[in-house]
Amino acid sequence: MGSDCRVIVVGGDAADLAWAEEQVRALETAWTRFNPASELSRINAQAGRAVPASPEMLMLARRAVRAEALTGGRFDPLLGGEIVALGYDRDHLSLTPPGAPSARVTLTPRVRPTTLGLRIDERVGTVVVPAGRSLDPGGIGKGLAADMVSAGLMRRGAQGALVNLGGDIRVRGRGPSGDWRLRIQHPDGGDLPGVAEVTLQQGGLCTSGTNRRRWLRADGTEVHHLIDPATGLPTDAPVAQVSVVARQAWLAEALTKAVVLAGPEDAAPLLARHRAAAVAVTTDGTVVRIS
Repeated sequence: MGSDCRVIVVGGDAADLAWAEEQVRALETAWTRFNPASELSRINAQAGRAVPASPEMLMLARRAVRAEALTGGRFDPLLGGEIVALGYDRDHLSLTPPGAPSARVTLTPRVRPTTLGLRIDERVGTVVVPAGRSLDPGGIGKGLAADMVSAGLMRRGAQGALVNLGGDIRVRGRGPSGDWRLRIQHPDGGDLPGVAEVTLQQGGLCTSGTNRRRWLRADGTEVHHLIDPATGLPTDAPVAQVSVVARQAWLAEALTKAVVLAGPEDAAPLLARHRAAAVAVTTDGTVVRIS
């Protein structure tokens, strides 16, 4: 999933950690778009047709459809083709990082036509990616994986569990010292003070931003991975980072994209509908709490 993974188990043992690692690797193997042999790649290669899907892929598709509806389309799970066209066609660590000097080219926005959405047939267990589109789990997959693996750890008898996939975190049960205390890092990283500290008993904390996963295209254009579904291009919203706390990590992860696109002011009603809260950092460094 292009990220480090950290797992903490309270009241468990080394076998639980080994099981968690195995589950994360299995989900990454199934959901990656960087391996043409993955289940995701197989489904995308047959866009327009109903393709049998594993329970894990059905869960991913189900949550993706739900997230698109809950965010009013600000989260779109079918942007795989658009992000590949921008040059994100391999693991981010293999892309050309931004550097100075680089060309500053403004991409011309285009309004994308409305197309069919992702379709699921629960009765026969199939998924249909619309023809001409491509399912990309990058905006929801890490949060969902954290939800699924942490739930499994609790079923195995753990008293508490934390699964952190690249900053998308799900906690359950009790932490090592009671409630889980999580720090939101500054978008510029390094030794800068954290943006906020969150205390959780249950739920997800997910973070997305526009200044970390950036790369240079062959023409020198600097782009990032947060795509506006209305244009199919990287958003120019004046938000550097958004962190969302919600009852589940898949929902928190999807909402981070919606908050970036909506902006701190317009995002408040959306978050309230889902009993979520957010901390945003604008491009000028202002920290805004949204609840």
